[in-house]
Amino acid sequence: MSIAPSFLGAPAATPPGATENQVISAADVDKNYVNKATPKLDDGADQPMGVVTLVGGSAVVANDKVTANSRIFLTSQVGGGTPGFLRVSARVAGTSFTITSSSGTDTSDVAYLIMEPNA
Repeated sequence: MSIAPSFLGAPAATPPGATENQVISAADVDKNYVNKATPKLDDGADQPMGVVTLVGGSAVVANDKVTANSRIFLTSQVGGGTPGFLRVSARVAGTSFTITSSSGTDTSDVAYLIMEPNA
């Protein structure tokens, strides 16, 4: 099987010889995913990941993928101004989320990844 797991943004696929909703074993993961090329996700406007530049320590990210339950992971890419601690301070499902730094002079480039819990 050459498709990335669905939790990484690829379409769900049933491995050859498997039944739908079959649990994937650790051996399957090792065989099909470990040491393989990193799965690729779309990047940019209304995609599950991207990069934004903070202005005055915050940025509103327009993104229709965000939900009330989204897990949004943040990491600084290029420090600018006085970098601070990052957090998601607000969200509007289907519209946007806000990244806020603990430093009001933070102008860092911040990467984000939006994932949905499977529950």
